[in-house]
Amino acid sequence: MNSTLHAFQFGTFRIMVISDGVFPVSKDFFFADTPEHIIHHIPSDFLAPLNFLLIDTGDKNILVDAGFGKTHLPTAGKLLNHLETQGIYPEDIHTVIITHGHMDHIGGLSNKGKPTFPNAEYIMRREEYDLWKSNPQSKEYKKLIPLKDNMTLITSDMEIIPGIHLVHTPGHTVGHLSLSVSSGGNHLLVASDILNDPTTLHHLPSHISVEMSPKQGLETRRSFLQEALDKSALLFVCHYPFPGLGHIAKEDLRWKWIPIT
Repeated sequence: MNSTLHAFQFGTFRIMVISDGVFPVSKDFFFADTPEHIIHHIPSDFLAPLNFLLIDTGDKNILVDAGFGKTHLPTAGKLLNHLETQGIYPEDIHTVIITHGHMDHIGGLSNKGKPTFPNAEYIMRREEYDLWKSNPQSKEYKKLIPLKDNMTLITSDMEIIPGIHLVHTPGHTVGHLSLSVSSGGNHLLVASDILNDPTTLHHLPSHISVEMSPKQGLETRRSFLQEALDKSALLFVCHYPFPGLGHIAKEDLRWKWIPIT
């Protein structure tokens, strides 16, 4: 399998997973509230995957987050180049879903005060936008400001086109969004940062340390995984090993990740 791009047909949609590269993290950062025996095999410092999603509906190209951007880290910011190898350029993106405001998801949205995707509508939860707006000097808000004229702020779950629903899944951040995609009898759930690593499915309180409400995040993880199981849905998880696609099973009351092959 190509380690930077993975495309597949999903009902009437064409979906592509694009790697933005990797980013260096510490075990303490990535695995808060996690028993050591679960993660003893993981080094103190490692490179976490950055995987993002493009949905081609036939009429629109819908991008889910934009990675770090080209100037943030030498190991990341590769999303645009990888899209261009497929003949997809920034002006070809019609909609950008912003799942939340952390830099590994929004760093690539603007550059030098201009939107990266000049023709796109940007969709975000209002409370997420307001969170970063409340700190106007933050690097996160400075990435969002150039998008304001093309930003749609939502306050409830919504279907943006037939088969693609945006779902409020708070915990990691106050306005974290996930996607529920249905086409041709198939179901795909986009987790963004609800989940951190397949290893921690054995201990759901585990979370990335910047999670704003671990208690709410745990409730969201439980309901998200149960929905995935009930629907036999394909899952896409940003920080799981490339391409971040697989299914969830439950064996002896324990969750299990089954990656695609």
